[in-house]
Amino acid sequence: MNGELLPGVLVVNSNYFPRSRGAAARVGATSFALEAAACLEEAGVFSGVILYKRQEGQRTPTLHPVTRNGMPCVEMRFNFSMPTGELCRALRRAAEELTHRAAATATGPPMLYYQTDTLLRYHPRDLPACVTHHGPFFDDFADRFSTQDTFQAFGSAEKALHLMRQQERGLLELVAARHIFVMQHSRMQRDYLVGQGMDPARMREVSPPIRPEKVPSVRPPTGILRFIESAPLLLCTAVARLDYFKNLDLLISAATELMERGLPVKVLLIGGDECDDVLRKSLVREVPAHHADRFLLTPRLTKGELYAVFRTARRTSVFVCTSRYETLGITPLEAALSGLSTVVPDSRPVEAARFFPADARYEPTANGLVKLIERIASVDLFRRGAELCRLLEGQISVAWFRRDLMRAWRSFSEMGRSALQQ
Repeated sequence: MNGELLPGVLVVNSNYFPRSRGAAARVGATSFALEAAACLEEAGVFSGVILYKRQEGQRTPTLHPVTRNGMPCVEMRFNFSMPTGELCRALRRAAEELTHRAAATATGPPMLYYQTDTLLRYHPRDLPACVTHHGPFFDDFADRFSTQDTFQAFGSAEKALHLMRQQERGLLELVAARHIFVMQHSRMQRDYLVGQGMDPARMREVSPPIRPEKVPSVRPPTGILRFIESAPLLLCTAVARLDYFKNLDLLISAATELMERGLPVKVLLIGGDECDDVLRKSLVREVPAHHADRFLLTPRLTKGELYAVFRTARRTSVFVCTSRYETLGITPLEAALSGLSTVVPDSRPVEAARFFPADARYEPTANGLVKLIERIASVDLFRRGAELCRLLEGQISVAWFRRDLMRAWRSFSEMGRSALQQ
């Protein structure tokens, strides 16, 4: 059977790939990539991971074999000023080296699975590939928000314009190349790509790979546990990064208004790196002093710790997603599938919202969130969370992800072989 499937090599940003199992994910694409690797490995077709890492000042790309998160990897150090041909050859060498060393039983040319279009324009034309575009599409975001907001979201005008140029080149390659396919993780992604000219026949949809695991030995950190236990009503959220996309000011503003109205609300915000204290403090700078002790902001947790927080908080807590734009939105889905009562903005640019019923969606303003929290503050949150969990379990599972991924991999293997022969 594996003879029909091409060997798989994942291509991931080295900065976002964990060094050890269970480490905190810096972006949502990390958990997606890890589940894809596990699925391909179980099928006997996984060869390893190319970790790309920008190295300014270096003249030619270099390859460095490493083991990361228990997986065979090759770190490719490069920069965008290098000649296209050299980067293309480096990607091919890395893929061939991993496939040669692998114990996978699949045969044929390796198929590279990218988690973004960053390197698509360097992809070797004699190898098939597929891509899941986890990041925000610049043009789509810019069409929905002001120029100033767009520059703020992407860090600066310079960074935004650099991303725009990179995505334009990647999309041109993707649309034109018959040997590159799309592993579609959201309908928003599909609509945008089809609108750019992508052939739907080269796209396959996969269910989100979400499986909140219960590890009895893992408990929330002591300070967080005490804070949860002291809260009559806890509003919590968790994000990988503290950026404009997450719109965390909305939660702070709504919570402060609820406190002013007399609701016994506390807020737990988990996110960002250890070094992001200045950013965390800036989020609560406008909170009145007499409410300051009702907010706890802490760096992101490991997966096990985060799931332990979700389980512990189910009786008195609401998970609040406030994102402005999400091509998927994994964390609110993880919270809901953990049995935690969850609310999301009723907004088309937030893909996760389509999985939630109308009574779990709010107008994406502070006032809209206040109204929804006031409505559900007196209900049985544990029961509400359990009902929501059952609803989402009918739409999302790792088993369905693995089924969809392998169907897509088989289809892409067949189309990839055919495209390369023409």
